[in-house]
This record gives sequence, structure tokens and C-alpha cells, in this order.
Amino acid sequence: LKGVADGAIPAGSDAGGVRGGVRTLDLANQEVTLRGRLPGLERVADRLARNLRRALGTLFGQMPEVRVSALELERLVTFTSRLPQPVSLQLFRMAPLRGQGMLVVHPALAAGLLQTLFGGSLARPTPLAVRDFSAIEQRVLERLGAQVLRAFAEAWRPVEPVECAFVRSETNPQFATIVGAQDLVVRLDVDVLLDGSEDGRLSLCFANAALDPVRGQLRRAVASGEEAGGAAETSWAERMRAALAEAECEVSADLGSHLMSLREVLALKTGDLIPLRTGREGPVVVRVAGRARFLGAPGVASGSNAVRVTGRI
Repeated sequence: LKGVADGAIPAGSDAGGVRGGVRTLDLANQEVTLRGRLPGLERVADRLARNLRRALGTLFGQMPEVRVSALELERLVTFTSRLPQPVSLQLFRMAPLRGQGMLVVHPALAAGLLQTLFGGSLARPTPLAVRDFSAIEQRVLERLGAQVLRAFAEAWRPVEPVECAFVRSETNPQFATIVGAQDLVVRLDVDVLLDGSEDGRLSLCFANAALDPVRGQLRRAVASGEEAGGAAETSWAERMRAALAEAECEVSADLGSHLMSLREVLALKTGDLIPLRTGREGPVVVRVAGRARFLGAPGVASGSNAVRVTGRI
């Protein structure tokens, strides 16, 4: 100050000031994006989108495009104040995490699902009237909710086994309070794009405090195939191996063959015998999905023709 008073430092100088202007910081506002802050939660969201694509494809009869559009931290009152009407709100538990969560089925997706299951066409969408859902409509939407919660629980499995259990349905946000109005919640928006239909949306909302027991795990950014990611990859490989083991394939056995000229084939009549090159003990070629894999011997088991595997090709 003495330098300013003596004129050594010009009063208008920006020396020692903040370059580039002043940045406002609201210490009371905790609403932020979670992108980049909780990498583990981002991976949960991405796995949810992949799981939902298969689940919703069964309900809608076509494979939709599913993508995560938002992963935000905001106050519950902010979230509920922006909800459109009519809306299906389904409350659920996330054991062993504390508190409850809320699944929101937005009007466009609800209308598309109801129209599809009741024989309508997505090419001619019918907007939902602002009213309470009927008992049948509510059951259909809860069926959708069950698929979403199953996919959400599966998405959590590599991080923390979570069991999502349906509690009840609501249509009025005032009766769907999962935390205090000013408490922070995590909002996860998933967009569902169907051919010939208005873009739909699902939202999952749960208390930010519910993540406290697993926040450390969610903050660790582990690349796929490294450390915990390696365990996730191993788990994925095991599930893929188990799924492939349940796949059905056709198994057939060639009892024999014989070369004939076209003249001989045209001369065939009822009662003619065609000699085969296979003896009574085989070997018979056993094919799996059309490819020769085993050798066997023909026989009878439990009154039916059968082949006993004698070797591998």
C-alpha cells in the first residue's frame, strides 16, 4: 500500500492480481457431473446400457440403441421438479447399499411399450394422456422395471454384488421420496432409441450417500484386463464359456454310403437293396454341426437306434 501511495506502483496495475478475470465459486452448490470422478460408476453405467439392449429387445421385438446420456450429482428436488407427466416411478432397494433408489420410465418409452404389447405399431405413436396408469398398464411397466433392475444388478456385479428388489410404484413424485428434498442423489439417464418411435428414456436415481461403502472402489480407474479389470475379464470369460456350453448343436451319424451311377439311381424301385460300406461294428462318422468329429459303432439303446462313440477324429 505504501508503494501505491508513493506512486511507485500504479493504482491501475494488475500486478499481483488474478489474470483472466475472476471465477465465481458457489460453495453451497454441490451439483456436479460424475464423469471422470467415479470411473467405476461409469463402467457400471456402460454395462447397464449393454445389458438393457438385450433385455429391451425381447420386450419391443426389435434391438434398440441404448446409450448413457447423463451421470450427474444433483439434489432430489431438482430431479423431481423436471420430471414430465405422466411418469412411472418405481422404488427399489439396493441391498447391501443403504436406502432406496427410484426408476423413472419417461412418457415416450412408456407409450411405446404399451403400444407394442397391446398390438399397436411404433410407426404410429399415440401420446399418453396426463392421467394415472390403469392397473394393467402399471403391471406392464413393472414388467419393464423388473428387466431394468435385473440388468442394473448385473452391471454392479464386478464392483459389488447388489440385489435390486422392487418396493412399490408411484406416479406422483411427492410420494416417491427416497431421501430429503435437499439431499444429493446420483442421476443416471439412459436413452432408448427405437425405429419408428420417439426417443425414450429411463432414469435411475439413488442417494449419493448410498455409495459411501464402495466409493473407494468406484474411484479406482482400472483399465480392462489390469488388476481388478483382469478379474472382471476373467468373470466375463467364464460367463461366456458357460453360455456357450448351454448352446444347442445338431449331432448326426452317417450310417454309410455307396457310389452309384445316375443310370442305377434312375432304375431304383421299391425293394431294391443298397449296400453300404459300413460294417455291423462300424465305424460310423459322427458329425457335430455338420463337421466330422467322432467315430462310433451303430447299435440299439433303450429300444432306439444309437451310436456308441469309439474315438475322436
